[in-house]
Amino acid sequence: PKAFANLFDIVRPGGAVVLVGLPVETVELNVPAAISKEVRIETVFRYANIFDRALQLIASGKVDLKPLITGTYDFSESIKAFERAAQGKPQDVKLQILLTGEKG
Repeated sequence: PKAFANLFDIVRPGGAVVLVGLPVETVELNVPAAISKEVRIETVFRYANIFDRALQLIASGKVDLKPLITGTYDFSESIKAFERAAQGKPQDVKLQILLTGEKG
């Protein structure tokens, strides 16, 4: 699919690409681009066996997700949040929109 066409153009040198799921059709990967940038390629067939463990780690506090949230917006600022997401800043990991009454 189209997502694979310039996959390695957007990965930083030494970065990683995680392929999740199983594509319906065969896809081509630009192996020379991956090698020249020393990109690590990881695959995950499905989350069935790791989802519960991930939730346990988060609930126990062993994994802190707060550093991944790089921006928080009230619902009234949703347009602003989407505009920022559309900028595709490399430092943005997760932008969240809070619904009325929620706490970040």
